[in-house]
Amino acid sequence: MKIYLAASLSPEFRQDMFNIITKLRNNGHLVYGPVEHAIEHAWDISNQDWGRQVFEDDINAINAADCIVAISYGRTKTTSGCNWEIGYSYGIGKKVVVVEMNEEPQSLMVSNGSHATVKGLDGLMNYDFDLMPKTMTNAEQK
Repeated sequence: MKIYLAASLSPEFRQDMFNIITKLRNNGHLVYGPVEHAIEHAWDISNQDWGRQVFEDDINAINAADCIVAISYGRTKTTSGCNWEIGYSYGIGKKVVVVEMNEEPQSLMVSNGSHATVKGLDGLMNYDFDLMPKTMTNAEQK
């Protein structure tokens, strides 16, 4: 399955992002992690042109994905970029699996715009991407 990983690029959360990329790939998925992609000749273009290219590359990757996995740290720590990726994905009909990394309350917009929500890395690794169930109970995640 082609998965786009929506996540905060903040340094404090990068290790979670890399762990999830590795685990998903080890399970046979093709993962697009924006953190891994560089813009060719980035130092030779303006910041505005660089930002536009990042935006377009991410849009193309979301459009090409089978589903979106979004790493969430609740409504106060999940970045606006990650929330935008979730909303855009929902808007074009992609299934979004939200990974709740803590106990922070979730944005109602993210909760209602997601296909499924799982708890942490273990919940994500137990999620059945073939069946894509709408929700998972705590018992199913254990």
